[in-house]
Formats: sequence, structure tokens, C-alpha cells
Amino acid sequence: MYDRILITTDGSEQRSVATHALNVAELCDATVHALDVVDREALDYQPSESGREEAREAQRTEGEAATERIAEAAADRGVEAVTAITEGAPAQAIVEYAADNDIEMIVMGTHGRSGVDRYVLRSVTEQVVRRSEVPVLTVNLARQPRAVSDDETAVERAERALAEEGHELADVPEQPYRESNTWLVRAVAEDGETFNVHIDAATGDTRVARIRGE
Repeated sequence: MYDRILITTDGSEQRSVATHALNVAELCDATVHALDVVDREALDYQPSESGREEAREAQRTEGEAATERIAEAAADRGVEAVTAITEGAPAQAIVEYAADNDIEMIVMGTHGRSGVDRYVLRSVTEQVVRRSEVPVLTVNLARQPRAVSDDETAVERAERALAEEGHELADVPEQPYRESNTWLVRAVAEDGETFNVHIDAATGDTRVARIRGE
């Protein structure tokens, strides 16, 4: 019925979305395409060119990690997978990717779980549903539990991630904050090095990045 199925991410794995898509792909013996879009409009809110480049790189890194996790999950189930990162207005980029790659079904979340996430992701999904020439399967993310739902838990995850890298947490100089489905914790280790710890709110997965020059 379907040979090519597109899974969209928003910088996080969105495990429930991937699971639904892989269920269909497995039944249809289809190839899944895992796509993340670097939101060019969001980059424009950065006050400087260096800030935009840093934000772009962070989005790409998170997107690459999210799409690779989907590919790994697909491989575990014997499903062929393709990963892709593109940049632009999310809804338009998704529809264009689907057209360019002969996608036959798109699977995406309906909205985030709270606050701005809810309206941004819902808006993107609604635009894709209106514009897409192929069926769009939507998954209600509001009903999916978060692994990390508050800043205290985010700090605990960051401390654990640093310990795995061989560093002991000394201080969190700034309030952790969540952007889309990712928590960011700026952490100072006992050895004086400073890190940004990115935490997937849905899965709790972490990525530690050393901040150069601090």
C-alpha cells in the first residue's frame, strides 16, 4: 500500500511518532524517511550572526541525532531507513521533501505538550495537512508522557550525563530552560570546564557539548 513513509521530527526523537510510522512501514514493507527541518524563521530571532550560526548548528546536531535514532529503531525492526536534514519554513520544507522523494504517507505529531510547543507544532502539522497531496497520519503527542518535565529533573539528568563523561557537576549558573522538546542545562564542572547539556524531554537522552573558551 505504501512504499515510502516520511517521519518528521522537531529536533527530538518523538518516539511515539516513530513507533506509529514503523508499525505501518513494517506491515507494508516500506522505506521510512526520517526528516528534520532547521527552522530558518526561528533563527531570525537570534540577535547576531554568530548567534544564528550557533543556533543553526545546535538544531542540525539535534536533528541529526533524532533522525539517526529513528534509523536505528528502523534497523532493529528490519525496516529500511533514509535520514535527511533540510532548512526552511518547516511545513513548506516537509511538503516539498515529500513531493521530491515520492513519499506516499507523512507521519507527524499533532502538537507539543504545553505552552509554545503546542501552538507551533500544531500549526506546522495543520499546514502540512492542508498542503500535502498524500495522506498525513497524526499522532497526539499531548497524551504521551515526558521523561523530563521540569528543570530539577533536567539538572539531575545533566549531572548524570557529566558523570558519564568523567566530570563532576559543581554549579548550574543559569536557570535550565526548554526550547521545543529539548532542555538546555549550562553546567560548570569541578575542573572548571563549562558544558551545555542538551536533554530530550520525551526520552531523557542527553548530549554533552563543551563550551570553548570558558
